[in-house]
Amino acid sequence: MVASSARAHTEGAPISPHDFWTAWSLQLTVVAPIAVALLLYGRGLHLAWSRAGIGRGTAVWQAGLFALGLTALWAGLVWPLDAIGESLFSAHMAQHIVLMGVAAPLLVLGLPMPTMIRSLPREWQRGLALAVRWQPWRRCWKFLIRIDVATILQLLVFTLWHIPAAIALSLENDFVHWLMHGSMLAAGLLFWTAILRMRSDEFGSAILALFVNFKFSLVLGALLAFSSRAFYESYLDRGLPWGVTLLEDQQFAGVLMMVVQSMMYLLALVIRVALLLRSPDSRVATRLTPQTEGLSR
Repeated sequence: MVASSARAHTEGAPISPHDFWTAWSLQLTVVAPIAVALLLYGRGLHLAWSRAGIGRGTAVWQAGLFALGLTALWAGLVWPLDAIGESLFSAHMAQHIVLMGVAAPLLVLGLPMPTMIRSLPREWQRGLALAVRWQPWRRCWKFLIRIDVATILQLLVFTLWHIPAAIALSLENDFVHWLMHGSMLAAGLLFWTAILRMRSDEFGSAILALFVNFKFSLVLGALLAFSSRAFYESYLDRGLPWGVTLLEDQQFAGVLMMVVQSMMYLLALVIRVALLLRSPDSRVATRLTPQTEGLSR
């Protein structure tokens, strides 16, 4: 195996294509939370389905989406994107797209909190319920999942972390590296929670938020894809084993933003419209409630 941590690669030679299958980032701070989430969710699911039947308490489709969300997290943070992102800026961009545009919405749709809480001892459940009812927390949560706040926060986090100096620092410093990805995932979770909990009478705000993110991805992606100047000099020579120049790597990253990331928001917009047309009087919030509401029941 090449190394258990992506950090090992920045200190030595860049990862090359023949390292692909062994480019694992097995850091405890990443693997442990994913494993704990899987265990808690699995136990909560088992308790619910063994008592009430499969699909009761947590729907089968929700469990499936949560599993896909964890798989996306694994792909983005453990293998293969994290380690390869040390050599290719385009892989780093793909990692960010996976965290904010794939893992985050899948995890939110999976409604993990109520299922995970079900796996805890009764005393812990009561303690969490009391904590969530704490008014300062409730006010803070409601503020963070306002669609305007969540949208601005996501755009701000994504923009700041793609400043060349920030990218360079993330390649040099472990803490900054994981702060980058942690804040991106958190911002994505807040944004998709805000989008998916909105009532039908708030449809316009959801459409605007998705459209803004769609346009943002197109514009920033075009800036990177069609620029004749390479902005991310911290990746100088890192892509040579992959047969790409610094500028080509940046341009491909821009194409990923323009095509993949923007299409994710467009797809979400289309689905949102389809749901509204299918049931114009329904409230999405009845099925997609904020994660913490399961604590107070």
